[in-house]
Amino acid sequence: MRVFAISDLHLSHAVDKPMHVFGPHWEDHAARIQEAWRERVDSEDLVLVPGDLSWGMRFDDSRQDLEFLGALPGTKLIVRGNHDYWWATRKKLAEFLPPSIIPLQNTAHVQGDIGVAGTRLWIDADLKLEESSPEDRRIWERELGRLRMSLMALPQGLKHIIVMTHYPPISLEGRAGRAVALATEFGCDVWVFGHMHLGGPDYAGFNCTIGSIRFEFVSADYLDFIPKLIFDQGGSAGGS
Repeated sequence: MRVFAISDLHLSHAVDKPMHVFGPHWEDHAARIQEAWRERVDSEDLVLVPGDLSWGMRFDDSRQDLEFLGALPGTKLIVRGNHDYWWATRKKLAEFLPPSIIPLQNTAHVQGDIGVAGTRLWIDADLKLEESSPEDRRIWERELGRLRMSLMALPQGLKHIIVMTHYPPISLEGRAGRAVALATEFGCDVWVFGHMHLGGPDYAGFNCTIGSIRFEFVSADYLDFIPKLIFDQGGSAGGS
């Protein structure tokens, strides 16, 4: 089994939200994701997709996008992004999602000797990546609690623990936010995240190791729409 990751797919098969308005590098991005995914990912692999899957506002709007994702090889683990307005309760997600897509919502997933925990997270004001408000701080604290619940759902004795969040948990200068201390407490060794996009700073600094955790920035446009290998063959490191 191998583990790949790619976030911020921003699919829009049923809504008028073309991504090429954000730059020519987004032209035909869904087809490019599909081609690169099928070239690299096998049916037994695990693919982490930390948020912003679909522009659909409701289930019906996002159905084609999720069916597109569900038809790609591998088991897909997802967490909610800030633009995933279609996301609903765990029960409704279980009824609606294709069987190869597993949402993490105060839950975790184990495959082989690898455990995955995750949540959306939110703007961490201390990292100074985005403007924030007192309301953002309240949401961030709530998301930190959800991350704890997800980590607590993992069994003991796993060889590797991966955390996946939509929002970055670190600064571009390699400074860890408070969420990192929580993940370290639970033995996390890899953290994948997205949310930020090309056109801003040089995000290469997000790909680093802080303490015992290797951080991987996996926004689709940053990866040129190619799923990134995180672990290969029973848990050996992929990485950059």
